Amino acid sequence: MIELSGDDSFVIFQEPQKKTSNIITGNWKKLKNNEVFENNTFVINQFNGSSYKLNGKISELQSPVKIDSPKEIKINSTNKKSYIDSVNKTILKCKKEEISKCIISRIITEKININNFFSLYQKLTNQYQHGLKYILNHPEHGMWIGISPETLIKGSKKDGFYSHALAGSKGLNSKKSWSDKEINEHQFVVDYIKEKINLFGETIKTSNRYEKVAGNIVHLNQDFYFRIKTDLFNFIQQLHPTPAIAGIPLDKSLGFISKAETHSRSFYSGFIGTIKKDACNLYVNLRCGRITQNEIQLFVGGGITKNSIPNEEYLETEIKSQTLLSVIKKI
Repeated sequence: MIELSGDDSFVIFQEPQKKTSNIITGNWKKLKNNEVFENNTFVINQFNGSSYKLNGKISELQSPVKIDSPKEIKINSTNKKSYIDSVNKTILKCKKEEISKCIISRIITEKININNFFSLYQKLTNQYQHGLKYILNHPEHGMWIGISPETLIKGSKKDGFYSHALAGSKGLNSKKSWSDKEINEHQFVVDYIKEKINLFGETIKTSNRYEKVAGNIVHLNQDFYFRIKTDLFNFIQQLHPTPAIAGIPLDKSLGFISKAETHSRSFYSGFIGTIKKDACNLYVNLRCGRITQNEIQLFVGGGITKNSIPNEEYLETEIKSQTLLSVIKKI
């Protein structure tokens, strides 16, 4: 039995479409801008902040696990009125053409009563085949769990890289057509990724826009296959954060987010995954939450433009929260 707690540094993760999980225990270390990754390394990034690597060997998980005693980090949930107020302020900024799009997030807290948090991770891997599934602990930033549907970048310099523009959301069974607002929101992300690829490399091919299913949600998506001519970690830092989790223009959106959101995003919407010298498999940390002893703090958000309807934006965050809530309610 492997026993882990909120005092330990660890990650357990499962790649998309895989049946086995990997585990790393060791020590988290803050990354330098010129970091060299000789071996395959697990990394996680704070939104618009520091990045960390977990020093330790990646091994296949073969033993039972018990995870308990997460660190208590207090944070208030975002009620409907507060979120809609923030959305209205963002819409006004967009109408004044100070920004074109901005992602505004909120926190949903849910009471839990779980003795072994590894059971929550197991339910997640049993329910979802797509996305990166993980549970990790950073003694300073807490215990996190998630399943990200969005690849930031994966591949290698030898074989080429893949990324995609994922934006817009509706329920899996929704009959609603995509609105101009959602199509424009997606196009912002497409244009941004194209620009970064053209600055630092060359495009091999792209797909047409299509619908991509992620659990109980459908998104607009476009795929990019490309090569880069610069240092890989430098390109990652240029690519992230994308408009899908920040906004357009980037600097003004980041400044507005810091004022409009009353909470720290911490690891929410940072990047997460593995990297080595010339290859990586990184995701945007979405559909995630921080675990405390008696509750889980879910982080969700949506892209706001001048055409946004506040109540619909709020409902979109409720739908996104169901990715984890549907699993929690089965424990």
